[in-house]
Amino acid sequence: MSLGFVATQFSVNVKHNVLIVTLGAPSSKEDDFYLMLQHKDEYTTEDIKFGMDLPYIEYCGQGWSWYGHIQNFSLNRKYVRVQMDEEAATHMHNDGLIEVQFNLNDTQYEELRSALRRTFQGFAYYCEEGQQLQRG
Repeated sequence: MSLGFVATQFSVNVKHNVLIVTLGAPSSKEDDFYLMLQHKDEYTTEDIKFGMDLPYIEYCGQGWSWYGHIQNFSLNRKYVRVQMDEEAATHMHNDGLIEVQFNLNDTQYEELRSALRRTFQGFAYYCEEGQQLQRG
C-alpha cells in the first residue's frame, strides 16, 4: 500500500549550501504532510564516511528520513513517485512506495524539475515522465 498526499505547497531553497526541495500540504494535529529532499554540491570526507553523500529524503517527519535508500524516483507532470528500498520499507511498515501529487504551474514545474535533476545528478534511479529508468 502506497503512502501519499496532494501537495498544495512547493518550495526550492538553498540554505547553508544545501539545496532543499519541499512538497507539502497543511498539517493536522496528528500529522505533518511533506516530502523534503536535500542535496549538497560538495561533500566533506566525513559526509562520505558516514554515507551522508547520498540524497537525503524525509517524508512527513524525521522518523522516516534517510540518506539514500531510494530505489526509484520518478517525476511526472502531476506527481512524484518514490520507491524506497527494502530496509526503508520495513521501517515504514509498508511497501515503501510514496506518491505525492501536485498541481504546479509551468514555471514551478520547471523549477522542481531543475532542482530534482541537480539533486539526483549521477543517480540512475531518477527518471522523468517519458524516460525509461536506466539500469546501472
